[in-house]
Amino acid sequence: MLYTLFNSPSSCNFSLLLNYLNQNDDLLLIQDGVIAGLKNSIFMEEITKVKQKMKILIFAINNDILARGLDVNISKKVVRIDYIEFVNLVIKNKKQIIW
Repeated sequence: MLYTLFNSPSSCNFSLLLNYLNQNDDLLLIQDGVIAGLKNSIFMEEITKVKQKMKILIFAINNDILARGLDVNISKKVVRIDYIEFVNLVIKNKKQIIW
C-alpha cells in the first residue's frame, strides 16, 4: 500500500499514520510532508523505528524538497524521486491512503 503524506507531520496524526504501516508498504512525502524526512528530527526518528521493525520504503518528491530549501537537511534514508517515479509508485501500489 502507498501512504502519501501531503501535510506537515506536526499538523496531522503522524503517529497514527506510522501505526498503519505494514511490511512492504511505501511512504511518500510530498508537499509539506517532506518535513517528516528532515534528518535528526523527531519525525524521522519515528519513521526509523518503524523501518527497523519492518521493511518499508520512504520516498520524497525532490522538487518539493528543493522548493522548501531543505536539500541538505533531508535524511539519507529518504529516496528522492521525481513525478514520473511518483506515477510508477501509484501504479505499483494498487491501494493508496492520503494523509
